[in-house]
Amino acid sequence: MLGRFLTFFCALLLLSGFIIQPSDYETNINLPYADAGLTERQAAAHLLDRFAYGAKPGDVDKLLKTGLENWLLMQLHNSNSDHKLANKLSPLEHLDMTTREIAERYPRPGQLRRMAAKDGIIPAEDEIAGSGQSEAEMRRAVRQYARENGYRRMRDLMGQMMVNKLYRAVYSENQLQEVLTDFWFNHFNVSITDNQARVCVPTYERDAIRPYVFGHFQDMLTAVAKHPAMLLYLDNAQSSSPDSVETTMSLKMDEYRNMGGVRGWFARREVEKAEKRMQREQMRRQQQTPAQFRRQRGVNENYARELMELHTLGVDGGYSQKDVEEVARAFTGWTVVPLGREAGRIEKRLKKGRNVGFVREEDFLFSADRHDATEKIILGEVFPAGQGIEEGYRVLEMLSRHPSTARHIAYKMAVRFISDTPPENIVTQLAATFTVTNGDLREMMIAIAESPEFWSADARRSKIKSPFELTVSALRALDAEIYRPRQTIEWISKMGQPLYAYQAPTGYPDNAETWVNSGSLLNRMNFGLNLAMGKIRGVEFNILALNHYREPASLEAGLQTYSQLLLPERDVSEMIVVLTPAASDPGFAKSVSQRAPKDSENNTKSAAEFSEPENLNDEKNQNLDNSYKESIAEAAPYSLTQVVGVILGSPEFQRR
Repeated sequence: MLGRFLTFFCALLLLSGFIIQPSDYETNINLPYADAGLTERQAAAHLLDRFAYGAKPGDVDKLLKTGLENWLLMQLHNSNSDHKLANKLSPLEHLDMTTREIAERYPRPGQLRRMAAKDGIIPAEDEIAGSGQSEAEMRRAVRQYARENGYRRMRDLMGQMMVNKLYRAVYSENQLQEVLTDFWFNHFNVSITDNQARVCVPTYERDAIRPYVFGHFQDMLTAVAKHPAMLLYLDNAQSSSPDSVETTMSLKMDEYRNMGGVRGWFARREVEKAEKRMQREQMRRQQQTPAQFRRQRGVNENYARELMELHTLGVDGGYSQKDVEEVARAFTGWTVVPLGREAGRIEKRLKKGRNVGFVREEDFLFSADRHDATEKIILGEVFPAGQGIEEGYRVLEMLSRHPSTARHIAYKMAVRFISDTPPENIVTQLAATFTVTNGDLREMMIAIAESPEFWSADARRSKIKSPFELTVSALRALDAEIYRPRQTIEWISKMGQPLYAYQAPTGYPDNAETWVNSGSLLNRMNFGLNLAMGKIRGVEFNILALNHYREPASLEAGLQTYSQLLLPERDVSEMIVVLTPAASDPGFAKSVSQRAPKDSENNTKSAAEFSEPENLNDEKNQNLDNSYKESIAEAAPYSLTQVVGVILGSPEFQRR
C-alpha cells in the first residue's frame, strides 16, 4: 500500500512540475554577455559555437526559449532526451560489449591466423613450407574459419567506432558532453594505429572518458591509468621490476614462510605450490611465445613520462628525470588481464593471487610479482618499502592535487574554449577553481562560461574548427541526415584528421596554426562544395527547406540569405563581398577540386582500414533524390548549391 501511495505521489509531483527543473541543479550562474556588448541572440549563437558543434536550424530560438542559463545547466547535467541518437546507434553491436567480448569477437588478423593454425585449419608457421598450401588458399580457409566461429574483422570494429563518434556529435541533444568527450579523449590520447591497444579503444572512450567529463579530474585520471588501452598504448602493461628486486609478492611470501605454528606450516605449503605453478606457467609461456615477442623484465618509463608531461603537471611542471624513473617504478605491475582465450586460464590463479597482493578489477590487473616494492622518493615525498597497488593510487592523487596540474589543465581548457592564446588572468582563475574544487570539471566549465574572457570580442570567432568539427558543424547547419557515413568519415580523414588515429600521445593540436594553410583551406572548400552539391554519398538534406522553400531571386540574395542561415548572428557583409566572385563562377568547383591536395598516405591508409557497419537502420544511400536535384538545377541564373558550398567552405565558417 505504501509503495502504491509513493508511486501515485511521485506521479502527482511530475504532473505538477515539481520534479527537478534545470534551475534546481545550480544557482546564481551569471553569463556576462551583455557586458561584452552582445545581445541575447548573439550570446546564444556563441554558446552553440563553443559548447556544441554549432547550431542546427532553429537552435538559437530554442535556446532563447529555454533560457541561456537553463540551457547550460541542462547541458552540464545531460538532461536532454536523446531518442533519435539512440535509434541511430542501435545497429552498432559493440556499444555494450566488454573489452574482452570485443577482443574475442574482433581478433587481430595475426591472432586469428594463429587461432586457425592451433585448431588445425591451416598449417602452423613452421610447417607452411611443406604443407603445399598457397597463401591465397590459407587466407580463404581463415576467412571461412572466422565466419563459422562468429569472428568479425577488425576493420568492422573501426567502422562502428567512427560512426558512433560521428552520430553522437551530429545528433546528440547533450552536445556539451560530446564536445568534452572529444576534448578529454584528445588530452588522454590513445591511437588505433597501435595494434595492441586498438581493440580496447571503444571501451576506453566509453568507460574511462565519457562518464567523467562532468566529474572530478582525479577519477578520470585513475580510470585512464587502469584501462587496458592506455596500459598497452604507453607500454606500462609490460613494465615490471628487474629480477633482482623485491616485489610485493615476494615480500608477502616471505611473511608466510616466517609464520609460526600449524598455520605457518600450511602457509609455507601453499607458498611452495604457488611457486611451482608459477615456474610451470613461465616455462609454458616461454615455449609457446616466439623469441621476438617474449617480454623482458624491466621498468618501462613511457607511461610515467606522459603521465606527468601531458596528463598532469605539464612539460614545465617541476619534475625531474629522477621523478619519471621513480613514478615508473611505482606503476610496475599495473598491467592487463590477458584478453581472448588466454583469460579463462588464469581466473583461478588470480583468486589465489589475492593472498599475495594481486588485484583484479575487470580488465585491469595489478601483478604483485612484477611490482617493485622497494622505497621510492617522488616529488620529494617518501614512499616506504613494502607497498603494492596503493603506490600508484597515491601518485595519481598527488599529481591531481599538484598546483602545476591545476595550471596545465586550466590552460588547456582555456585554449579549447576561449582562444589559442588565452589571457593570463583567466588561466589563473581557472587554476584556482580547479584547486578549490579538487578538480571538479563541471565547475571548471561554469567558470569558463561566467568569465568575461569567454564572451570578449578577442575570443569570439577566434578558434578554428578541426576537420571533425567543421564536418559536424556543416552537417548540423544543413540539418542533414546521414544514412551511409563512410564517405563523410573519409572526408574528415582527407582534411587531415583521421579519427582515433593520431599516433603521438599528445593528441591532435588545438590551434589555428595546425589547421590553416593553403592546402587545408582548399580541401575545406572542396568539402563544402561537394557536400552542398550532393556529391558526398549517404547524406541527405534539403537546401530549400532551410529557407522555408522560399528561393532567393538572385545570387546576391542567395548569399545574404544562406550566410545568415548557416552562420546565425554573425556580421556576414564582408564575407559576402569576398565570396561573390567564387559563387558566380561556373568553373569554381572544378578548379578547387583540381587544386586541392591529394590524400596523404597516412590519411588514405587510415580511411581504408575501416568498413561501414552493416544493417544501419536507414536504407537510403544517396543524399538528394532526383526531383530535388532538378529543382535546384532550375534555379537559374545562379547555382544555389554552389552558393551554399562556398559558404560552408569559407574562412568564416571555419571559425567558431
